[in-house]
Parts: sequence; structure tokens; C-alpha cells
Amino acid sequence: MPRGTIRILTWGGLRGGVSVALALALPLGPERDLLLSITYIVVLSSILLQGLSIGKLVKRVTRDEPQAAPDAH
Repeated sequence: MPRGTIRILTWGGLRGGVSVALALALPLGPERDLLLSITYIVVLSSILLQGLSIGKLVKRVTRDEPQAAPDAH
């Protein structure tokens, strides 16, 4: 596995799926609506942050990676 693969997969992984599911499982009421709204805001913010920064992470992690030689078949 190339160097930095785990870091990139972790940064780009799913964010908030479990949080949203747990918020949806709460009993109906004003607290549920508030927690669900807050959860969606946090999840969307995290997706935006990750989406806008993953390219920089990949460049930083792979900049020192030696280039593979092409296969001579």
C-alpha cells in the first residue's frame, strides 16, 4: 500500500452517517428537531471542509512518493 493511503482514506471517509441515524432515532419532540438540525449542520460543515482540503492532503502526502517506473513488456 502506498505511503499515506490510510491517512487519505481516513480523511475522506464517511462522516456523520451514524450521528444522523442516532439523531433520527430519538423520540419525537422539540429536542429531537434541534439535535437533528445541529447534527446536519455539523455533518455538512465537515463534508465541505474535507471536500475542499482533500486535494491538498493528497498532494502533501504524495509529494515525496517516488514515481513508479513504467513496466517494460
